[in-house]
This record gives sequence, C-alpha cells and structure tokens, in this order.
Amino acid sequence: MSRARFALGVPLALAADMVLFSMLRRARPRPVGLTGAPVRPAMLGVGSESEGRGFTSIVLCYGRPLAVAGPFTEVQTCFSERDCHLSPLEETITRAKLRDDAWARQDWEREPGVFGPATGAEAPAEGLEYHERAVAVAGQERRLPVVSHDGYEALRFVHHSMVVTAVARGGLPERPAFDVVEDLEPYVAEHRRFILSWLRFWEE
Repeated sequence: MSRARFALGVPLALAADMVLFSMLRRARPRPVGLTGAPVRPAMLGVGSESEGRGFTSIVLCYGRPLAVAGPFTEVQTCFSERDCHLSPLEETITRAKLRDDAWARQDWEREPGVFGPATGAEAPAEGLEYHERAVAVAGQERRLPVVSHDGYEALRFVHHSMVVTAVARGGLPERPAFDVVEDLEPYVAEHRRFILSWLRFWEE
C-alpha cells in the first residue's frame, strides 16, 4: 500500500471509530483486560454484534502493534461463546505470527485476523511448548496451561460466562493478572492516538 493510500485511510478510520465509540458508550460492555500491564493500552477491537444483543467480543491490546520487534499483547473477551470463533491456541499463535510477518512486509491488506474465522493457518508441526503458569484472575490465583512457540504465548480461561483468550508477541508476563475493565475511555483515547500516528508507526 502506498503512503498516499495509507494516509487517506486515516480519516476514514477516524470516522468509523466515532460510530464505534458511540456504540461502546451506549452498550457499556465490561471486557477482561490485563492489570498492571508493563505497557500502556494501545487500542481496542470489537467483534460483530449478535442479533442486536450487543457486542459478541472485544479485544484490548497492550503495546505498539506495528513495532513488530517489540512486545504486544491482545486479550479477547468473548461474551457469547456460541457467537465467537474460538480457535485452538496453537492456531491463534500461528495467526498472530503471520499477522506480524505481514505487518513487517507492510502488507496491510492480506494479514490474517488473529481471532476471526478460520483462514487456513495451520499450527506448526514442531516447536510448540506446553506448560502451566500462575495467573491471577480477579484477584484469585489459577494455574492455566500456556502454549508457546517462537517467542509467542497464548492462554485461555473462563471467567463467569466470558471466555478470555490472551496471545502475546514476546511472551506473557511472568505472572499475568486479569480483571474486568470498568472504564474503556483510556483505551478509546489510545486507539484514537494510534490511528492518528499510523504513518509514524509505519516509518519506524
């Protein structure tokens, strides 16, 4: 994609975000996010609506998405399991790496979605590692299975009726902590700043 087309996409993205943010403020969803994250929120992504019942999922992101050499963590909260596509963690890691590879090539149009429907991304036959990690969920410690490969890690857990999936470029914190996010405004603000600085991220 040319620099000109990339720049033209910024006002279109901002216009779409105004609609999205208005919907979020009306719906007031309460997704799960990282607490005490080592990097500030970068943006959020929203899944499709389900028959007018509200958002099916929300993704909260931590780090600089396009700085593919640095850490970046995505936490998806699926509010309705029947309306979400929950890939195996091995596939989720594979998609995250393929997405980052596409971003590194500046191929913004054909990168696979990390949490979307199946895209034919096959998990590697070798190199996957499995271990348990101490994780805090709403202040309660759990031990959860973690899948890792080539510097990426992913885990999944259920909190109340929500299914939460986290995938991290550069690995998860040693003891990740998750809790319900009551206020999405900081994420909205970071998302807007991210869109406005697309060209700077690209150049770096």
